[in-house]
Amino acid sequence: MVKQDKRKLIINAAYRVFAQKGYENASIKDIASEASITPGLIHYYFKNKEELLLSVQHNLQEEYHRQYAEKTKQDIHFHDVLQEIKCRAEKDPDWYRFRYEIYSIGLQNKEIQIEAAQLLKNGRQSLSEPLNMMFGEEAEEMASLLLACFDGLALQKIMDREFDIDRSYELLETIIVKYLKNN
Repeated sequence: MVKQDKRKLIINAAYRVFAQKGYENASIKDIASEASITPGLIHYYFKNKEELLLSVQHNLQEEYHRQYAEKTKQDIHFHDVLQEIKCRAEKDPDWYRFRYEIYSIGLQNKEIQIEAAQLLKNGRQSLSEPLNMMFGEEAEEMASLLLACFDGLALQKIMDREFDIDRSYELLETIIVKYLKNN
């Protein structure tokens, strides 16, 4: 296995362990076990658990942006984007668990706070670019509201399996469409 593949293996294992156990409860030994490697190999690639956490976050952001990188604005439909984001809470709740973990750690750790703030800024930027065609000058503000809705609705779904996320997203889309028609 080449060096880049081993690094990717470790990052993927760390993502699963951090999302399930939380940063504080996860150990390098846990991550090594998940990756079926020795703990020493993790220390070869990452100086500490914090560096590994930040590498996981960077990897997640790159993967998300790659998903939309080759699509043109005409290929991206608001309804489809909302559906993809909504479904992530059910299909990949670890994605959100990890995100919440970064937020939580960032409240206590200045270095991670910088990373969490950048995560939110990147989220607003990636949303505001396609929204710019729909909302013009208000695209950035709408992106911040949508980001808060996405994170909040996913949290409710992860915490309460009976929560009807579908109806909430339907209403969110209806509100946005009505707003656009009135402006």
